[in-house]
Order: sequence, then C-alpha cells, then structure tokens
Amino acid sequence: MRLEVNVTKNRTYKLGVTALLLSALLTAASQVFYASRVQNAHPFLFTGISFFLTACYFSFFARSQKETYRWKSSWQSLLKLNLSSVLAFMGFYFALKFIEPAIVSSLEMGLGPLFVIFLALMQREVIAKAQWGIAFGTLSACLLLVISVFNGVSGVQTNLDSSAILGLIASVACGLGAVLCTNYSNRLSGMGWTSSMILTHRLYGIIILSFIFTYNILFDYIFENILWILIVTVAGVLLPMYLLQKGIQYCETFLVMMSLCFVPVFTFLFQLFDPRISWSTTTLMGVVLLFILGVFSINIGEKQS
Repeated sequence: MRLEVNVTKNRTYKLGVTALLLSALLTAASQVFYASRVQNAHPFLFTGISFFLTACYFSFFARSQKETYRWKSSWQSLLKLNLSSVLAFMGFYFALKFIEPAIVSSLEMGLGPLFVIFLALMQREVIAKAQWGIAFGTLSACLLLVISVFNGVSGVQTNLDSSAILGLIASVACGLGAVLCTNYSNRLSGMGWTSSMILTHRLYGIIILSFIFTYNILFDYIFENILWILIVTVAGVLLPMYLLQKGIQYCETFLVMMSLCFVPVFTFLFQLFDPRISWSTTTLMGVVLLFILGVFSINIGEKQS
C-alpha cells in the first residue's frame, strides 16, 4: 500500500512539473510576441480583452463541473488572489512595454523563491539550506540583469529614465504577485476549488482595472487587432494559466516558483527572432544561471517527493 502511494505521488509530481514547463514555453513565446506589438499602444489594452475572454472560457467549464462554491469560507482568499493577480499580470504586461522581455520574466521568476522564503519566515517555518542557497543564487542573477539595464547593455537599448525605473519596479512587483497567487491558489485548492473554478474568479480585478484605464480607446483597438489578440489569448494566456494551475495543484510553492525560472531561458531564445532586440551577453549569463538553479531545485524537489 505504501509503495502504491509513493508511485502515485511521484506520478503526480512529474505531471505537475511537465505542466509547469509547458506553461513556461507557451508564456515565453507569447510575451516576446506581445512585447513587439504593444510598443505604440496602452499596456493594459490587451489584458482587459484577453483576460475577459479567458474568464468566460473557464466559467463555461466551471459550470459544467457543477461543483458547490463555499463562498463564506473562501471569499477572503479569493479577494486576495484577485489583488495578487492584478499585481502579477498587470505589473508584468506594463514592464514588457519598457524592458527587454527576458529580463522582465527573469526578475519576476528569479525573485520568486526569495519572496517564498520571506513568507515562510513570517509563518515561522523552517527553511532548508538548499532553499536559501537557491534563493540567493537567483537574487544574484536578478541583480546582474538589473545592472545590465542601468548600464545600457541589455537587449533593448533603454535610457535610464522614469519609464525604465517603473518597468523594473513593475517586474519586481509581479514577482511578489506571482508568489502570492500561488499561495492563495493553493488555499482555494485545499478548500475544494477546481482549477477551472479558480481561473474563472481570479481575474475580476484585472478585467475591471484594464477597462477603467482603456475604455475610451478599447473598441477601436479590438476591431484593428482582434485576430492576434485571440491567438495570443488562447496560446499565451488561457493554456499557460491552466497548465500553471495544474502545476500549483501538484507541486509545492517553492518548486513552482523555481521551475518558472525556465521562462527567461525560453524567452531569451524566442526574442533572438525579434529584430527589435539585440544580442546581450549579460542577459544570457543571467538567464543561464537561473536555468541551472531551476534544474537543481527540481532535482531537490523530486528527491523530497
């Protein structure tokens, strides 16, 4: 019986890791494409349209499952998940307008493990030495990438002005938001919420704020860009979010945040095909370091599982 439990646990762990890696691959491809399309547009035009369509899609599946919502016991976690999603996704898409995509994803994913440890310390949990080492390693990689922006040696030639600084702040903010999203999604999963139920109701804050910022130009933008918006919504938002939710369901928070360090690697490779972005050795060094730490963390998680 114990052997069967261990085999089942190992299978679900591998399923979770596979879902996380597929999510990272699709996310990387979509963010490079998105960054190339929004240089002359409001950064929240896409978020309002895309996340509205995503919420509608998952709402259909949530209704077909006929699960009972326990609103009284879960509304606080749901509210916090919505606020965290605003921080994660709107911060992310805002940063893509001003900063190289590989650096944005690196700061978001690379700072995640450190935020996880801070939250764990606040809850008086014991932190393994390996987790401390990985967290500070990812922090070093992130600092290298920030310095590359300040020195003008990143893939996008950025002037050190208020826009670049806001882009870096938004990148850090979305890293914190991603950790909080994972935490509150785990709580809702523990309360019996399915992936479709969570994905249906976690996007209200993003949709409302996006429409408030862009209501006067929204409809003209939709008619001119509807085709690529639909493609990126399906391949770059809907599928990655579903796969990420599955990864969150089967893996612990620290492993989720570290496995997402594959996103910068995939992003760097995809952005080589974007003529707007030039080669940056410093960016490559940062994302390779994150990749190595990500592989190391996955091996640790597999041994622990």
